[in-house]
Amino acid sequence: MNRWRCRITRGNNTAAALLLLLAAGGGEADARNTADEPTIQTVGSIVLEPPLAHPRVGERLGFHGRWFGIPVGYGWIEVKGVIEFEGRQAYHIEVQGHSNEVLSAFYPIHDVIESYLDAETLRPLRFEKHQREGRYRADEVVIFNHQTSTAHYTSLLNKSGKQIPLPEQFQDLISAIYWFRSQAVEPNRQLLVNIYSDEKIFETTLLILKPTILELRKRGTFPCLVVEPKARFKGLLVKRGRLWAYLTADARRLPLLVQATTPWGVMSAVLDEAALRN
Repeated sequence: MNRWRCRITRGNNTAAALLLLLAAGGGEADARNTADEPTIQTVGSIVLEPPLAHPRVGERLGFHGRWFGIPVGYGWIEVKGVIEFEGRQAYHIEVQGHSNEVLSAFYPIHDVIESYLDAETLRPLRFEKHQREGRYRADEVVIFNHQTSTAHYTSLLNKSGKQIPLPEQFQDLISAIYWFRSQAVEPNRQLLVNIYSDEKIFETTLLILKPTILELRKRGTFPCLVVEPKARFKGLLVKRGRLWAYLTADARRLPLLVQATTPWGVMSAVLDEAALRN
């Protein structure tokens, strides 16, 4: 079965990497299944409902993460509300990712990322990241100017700044999740999107693969879309990590499961039961 492919580095925060949402393929997932892990079955077709056009205010998607099957952390992505940003109505999205006590003993992770999406177009207006991973620190704000096709990047650590040229159409790591969830897609098709991350633009092809039936313990069985992004930067295909995601076929397009193979081993994140009832 094909999967999501992405570049996984410290700069691409752990929480976002596990949720993409935004911005992420191969190997047989079934070979890694245990009694406690999801059961995945490829099928010929599923019924796809039309997606919701906009995020739902108050939606909170909680996840628990595992590394080689061992619980290592938790996180969530939440639509906090609608605010006014420079004269535009904008969705305020917050992502957090945290290591548990076991992982924190030798590699603590505490990431908080915020994205502000234009309420009409779902284009990103502002991106803010506060990252704590081991000894690594990052605090930055990016303001996107769609009129001039530039981003203004500011490091809150050393007060440095820079202007970054942008393509006409793009998403950031978080806005890409909600943009994709609003798209009317079909299996065996693809979408193209530019994704901003770490002061760069990644040209990304999103492959919509064969549908699956995903069974999650204590949650139920769900028809799902499987999506595989293939990202390029300056003509080079990014292959450092592999990530695949399963989204429900109903209108909510909930990301039920994210699985990844990385230079540090196999990682996965499963949607909490509470999010299914949200």
